[in-house]
Amino acid sequence: MAHNALDEKEISPIAKSPEVLTAASSEGGTKPKATCLQQHFSEESRNFQGSALTKTTRLLSNFIPLGTGQPHAELYPWTSSDANWPTSLNKPGGPEDRARVPSTYTLANALTYGTALGAPSLAVYLTCGSTSALDIIFRTFTDRGDVILAEEYSYPGFIESSALAGVGIQPVDLDDQGLSPHKLGQILDQWNTLERPKPKVLYTIPSGQNPTGVTQSQERRRAIYEIAERHGLIIIEDDPYYFIQLGPNTASEDRNPEAVSRQLIPSYLSIDNQQVIDKFAAYHDLTTVSVSGLSQFVLHDLFNVQWGQEGFSTWLQTLSLKYTQRRDITVAACHSLLPSDICSFAIPDHGMFLWISVDICMHPMYAAEGRTVQGWCSQVEDRILALGLASGVQVTKGSLFFAKNSGKEAELFFRLTFVAAREQDLAEGVRIFANAVKTEFNCREG
Repeated sequence: MAHNALDEKEISPIAKSPEVLTAASSEGGTKPKATCLQQHFSEESRNFQGSALTKTTRLLSNFIPLGTGQPHAELYPWTSSDANWPTSLNKPGGPEDRARVPSTYTLANALTYGTALGAPSLAVYLTCGSTSALDIIFRTFTDRGDVILAEEYSYPGFIESSALAGVGIQPVDLDDQGLSPHKLGQILDQWNTLERPKPKVLYTIPSGQNPTGVTQSQERRRAIYEIAERHGLIIIEDDPYYFIQLGPNTASEDRNPEAVSRQLIPSYLSIDNQQVIDKFAAYHDLTTVSVSGLSQFVLHDLFNVQWGQEGFSTWLQTLSLKYTQRRDITVAACHSLLPSDICSFAIPDHGMFLWISVDICMHPMYAAEGRTVQGWCSQVEDRILALGLASGVQVTKGSLFFAKNSGKEAELFFRLTFVAAREQDLAEGVRIFANAVKTEFNCREG
């Protein structure tokens, strides 16, 4: 007799479990709980709790967003979009139903499978985003147990991605000009290769650093590059804020598009290494396959048909002006509302973040905490965050940005962004945050 594929002996224990029977077959007609599958999870997935930074943006829907690092919708380069489709599903659409697009990159190109290299007319290598690119970087350049160099405070997506890849982080000190080349060289010169392999990769955010807002000078970048050459380091430059150039005089200067174009040259040498490109493309082809074709089409149309380089440069100038105005409103509010004996910050000239340092030593309970200061510091951070949320403002905890083993857990920081909220809400958001700090530190509210 032929063997039945659904023979009772071949049904898996999960399939036979009464917990996964349909609601109709369960007593009382109520849907039973699903089977717990945690015992089937990998070690990686058991330990991974998701993006901590993303979770902070889902706490409330009605608050002033001074925490999330995304621009307000009024600053997007698009105001709306249209789509056309065949009027009948029973026959092909005629020419009047089809979108009119440039012949160099059509909707037919955009809406089919693409390659990891992206649309040829864009002439760049594309990934789906920062953490997708980071995952490929870890797979390409590191092995589990390796160590990567990074700023002592860094992007949480990088910190969490490195943990998933089984890669440790060796933090490098920051100063008012960014990553310290002296500390970087010291770490590498004194590295004990008998204990663990010497780092091969440096990850850095050189402009408007996330979260500190610090920007590396050209001299600083050259010094870092020289150390990288001496020690055979690969520099991974994550520079999304380079174009967001702030400052008291940039908006009023009469700059022509050619001058702006010269400013947009990448700050580190771009190396066209075919071996690296091939590896990136291979990993991309096996994972996300290709970047959204529709997104590529929209960008191609914007840059090559609607704006051109001059239009793009003009938009960058306008964006920088608006961000500068928002930064100045936020900075003025911080100066007038935050307790100056407790809070301090540096004014950024790139990017979208203010890194607020809160002097934990000024807390009335600091002396009583003694040896438990690190855990207690985290409790203070949580209380300030909760007080702010309860009154209608969301900021981001500084501890999310601490590179692992940085030894900074006894410090207290908060990151504020001045681009996500409405401009008229910025000062009010700072006021609420300032009062949360004052309440926790038993100061008189302003």
